[in-house]
Amino acid sequence: MKKYLSVKAKAWILFAAIALFSAGLVASVSFYFYESLYLESQAEILEDQASGLKDAYLHEPEAVFEERFDWTLSSANLYGVVSSDPMALGSAVPLEQPENELVINSRERSQLQNGETVIISRMHEALDTRILGAAVPIVIDDGYLDTVILLYRPVAEINEAFYGIIPAVALIGGIFLFILFILIKRVEQEFIHPILELERHAQELAKGRYERRLHIDVENEIAGLADSFRFLAANLADEDEKKRVFIQNISHELRTPLSYIRGYSELLAGMKDAPDTGRCSEYSAIIYHEASRMNRLVDQLITLTQLEKADDKQTDFSPLVLSELLEEAVRNTQLKRADKEQSMSTEYNDELIIFGDEDRLLQVFINLLDNASRYTPQHGHISAEIKADAGNALIEISDNGEGIAPEKIPYLTDRFYRADKSRSRERGGVGIGLSIVKQIVETHSGELTFSSEPGKGTAVTVRLPLYDADGSEGTG
Repeated sequence: MKKYLSVKAKAWILFAAIALFSAGLVASVSFYFYESLYLESQAEILEDQASGLKDAYLHEPEAVFEERFDWTLSSANLYGVVSSDPMALGSAVPLEQPENELVINSRERSQLQNGETVIISRMHEALDTRILGAAVPIVIDDGYLDTVILLYRPVAEINEAFYGIIPAVALIGGIFLFILFILIKRVEQEFIHPILELERHAQELAKGRYERRLHIDVENEIAGLADSFRFLAANLADEDEKKRVFIQNISHELRTPLSYIRGYSELLAGMKDAPDTGRCSEYSAIIYHEASRMNRLVDQLITLTQLEKADDKQTDFSPLVLSELLEEAVRNTQLKRADKEQSMSTEYNDELIIFGDEDRLLQVFINLLDNASRYTPQHGHISAEIKADAGNALIEISDNGEGIAPEKIPYLTDRFYRADKSRSRERGGVGIGLSIVKQIVETHSGELTFSSEPGKGTAVTVRLPLYDADGSEGTG
């Protein structure tokens, strides 16, 4: 089985990636501001100071200029040169250093001769440091470069101011990372841990362990997912219990007829040398009866399975006159009522039309009429009525039989449920008929309800949507 990184591991990898990216971004932005803004602003300051000295040189006495020049260097912690020999200025600072270590190169000297101010920012090997400076030319009337005023300072000194803010930047970065860490922990607690808990619970469910409780106490979208998951787990547990009970019931239902068939078959086999015609006939009838009951059980199980797997395409549906359908069901069950001398009354609305499967609905009505006859005593009465009710057809089949206790009514459509377990088998039922009826009615977008009172009888109502003449489906 292929292994994947857990959600938790991915979250912390994401945290590390964001932290590294943030650190790189802070460093890059800080360097950008230092190079592009801070050094540029320092160069502008040097240029303004050099220009101010140029004005003093041109308009003030020499002594005043020298005093101002010295004050500017000392107050701003600068280095400076005033040279009337631009060629000498091209050598290193101090001026007596070798000629090849230049402060002003030939291109910059040409700019000065044209009267342009020059900003210098480069490594100076003689001083073993990078310098930042501004050179201002003083050009006489005939265009001759008379003097150059150069102010500069080592960049290392400028860096000291920048380095001073690094602790503050580091502190801000640390606070950012701490907040990010808290957020990741929060996400882990609010989302990752619940998801992992859901995963573990799903694995337990897959193994059939429904007793383990899901403990997720959060207030976000995961809480809704957890509630849905608990509902799913409860339904799975319920379905698993129903499956277990179903297997027990069907095993019990099959065991009884099989034991009869086996026992009486052995009796018949033992009588082959001295057959007793009367007993052979009796044993054969019992075997036939039990085999028929097994066959009905299998047929009903197959029908129930088909209904549960049926789709919603309703390919076999067609408009049906409801009164004709119920009347056919009454005729088909007449013999059973005649055997018990039961009376039957009907009241139909011949104008009601529904949209459905004729064979399935006929099966519903026959089943309900059979049940009414089975649980109604000798000389009892059964009635069937059809009426309209707010866009629906109501089919009510009632009897004056023994009735059903109110607490048992909600379970009547459960598979293999019998309201009277001691007598149902004698009457031939296996407890699946009403489950089939419910499935068929729901397939037709209908509703099945029961009302009963012990000793006074039972009424079963089927509500089906009437056929819409403008379309092919019923309306409810």
